[in-house]
Amino acid sequence: MAKDPILDLNTLIERPKIAIDGTSYEILSPEELSILDSQCFTFWGGEIERLSEDKDKGAELSSLIDTVARKVLVGVPPKVFAKLTGAQKFRVVEVFTVLLLRDKMGAVGAVAQVMKGLTPSPKNPSIGEKSSPASSGSSAEIPAGGSAKRRRR
Repeated sequence: MAKDPILDLNTLIERPKIAIDGTSYEILSPEELSILDSQCFTFWGGEIERLSEDKDKGAELSSLIDTVARKVLVGVPPKVFAKLTGAQKFRVVEVFTVLLLRDKMGAVGAVAQVMKGLTPSPKNPSIGEKSSPASSGSSAEIPAGGSAKRRRR
C-alpha cells in the first residue's frame, strides 16, 4: 500500500500573488479553472506561439496577451493593469503558464504512480508477462511426426 496519497486535492483554493509597484495582487490559480477555461488557456497558448512566429501579427499578439493577462490578473484594478507594459503582461502570462504546467505535471505524476503499480511483476508472468526466451513455455514433449528424410532445395 502507498504511504502517501498519489493525488492531493484541495477544495480550498489559495491564489498565488504577484507584486506590482510594491503592492501584492492575487492571480488566478490553475486549480480553480473550469474545463472550458483550461481549454481556453491551452488554445491561447498555442495562438501566442503561432502569432509570435509572424512579425506581421504584432497587434494581434499584443491584443491576445492583454486578454490572457487580464484573465489571469483577477485581483488587479483596471488602473494598475493599464500601467503594465506589454512585456510585463507577457511575463504574467509566462508565470501563469508555468503554474499550469506544474499543476499538469502533478496529475501526470499521479497517473505514472498508478501505472507503475499496475505494471506486471517479472516474478509473476501470469499477469501479462511473456515467458523467458530460454523457456518453451510448456513442459510437454514435442510431438513426433513427419518425415526424417531431408528435402531437396
